[in-house]
Amino acid sequence: MAQRRIGVVLGLGEFGLHIARYLSLQGCDVIAADGDRGRIDLIKEQVKGATVADLRSRQVLEELVPPETDFVVVAIGNIEASIVACLHLRDMKIRRIITKAINDEHERILRMLGLQEIVFPEKDMAERSAARLMNTNMLDYLPLTADYSIAEVGPLTAMQGKTLRELDFRIKYGLSIVAIKELVPPQMIFSPGADFVLKISDVLVVLGPKERISEYSRRTG
Repeated sequence: MAQRRIGVVLGLGEFGLHIARYLSLQGCDVIAADGDRGRIDLIKEQVKGATVADLRSRQVLEELVPPETDFVVVAIGNIEASIVACLHLRDMKIRRIITKAINDEHERILRMLGLQEIVFPEKDMAERSAARLMNTNMLDYLPLTADYSIAEVGPLTAMQGKTLRELDFRIKYGLSIVAIKELVPPQMIFSPGADFVLKISDVLVVLGPKERISEYSRRTG
């Protein structure tokens, strides 16, 4: 049996609450903490442990975060408290820290501190939604880096009945097909072979530069 992962979630605003709940549903042993008892009451029955705590305190964090912790999610809604907690966690040599950024300045400071795993829920969702609204052939979109994204797109009408070899998709569109979702029967095919025949009902999961995804998604033929 695989060993259960241990995760600590600091800060239980909407983002922190959802992360804690979903991690727990995925089988993670979650320890959640927030300075507001009302927030703790919302999650305490759904996680392994939930504690009212001063998340700016190094001593509190040392008591709260077990040595065997796999990761800590810092979802604190106050910028100063978030930065202080991150500094303490780095000094504690926590192996993996994922931090929620509240605004652009907060994100810049976190990166200056050497933190690499930074999520910006509002900004990421805005970019994702804008991309879907502006590109008629885009079904879903997930930015990966400043330049690259992964997206779900539909085949163009002219692709119906053609193999991936015939389409020469990567050369023609500058994108890699990493998977194909078939709707009938429902299944996901990873790394589809060159002889795979496309149906208009298929969904292509593509990876590549953002501008190439946008160019493809604006095509209609």
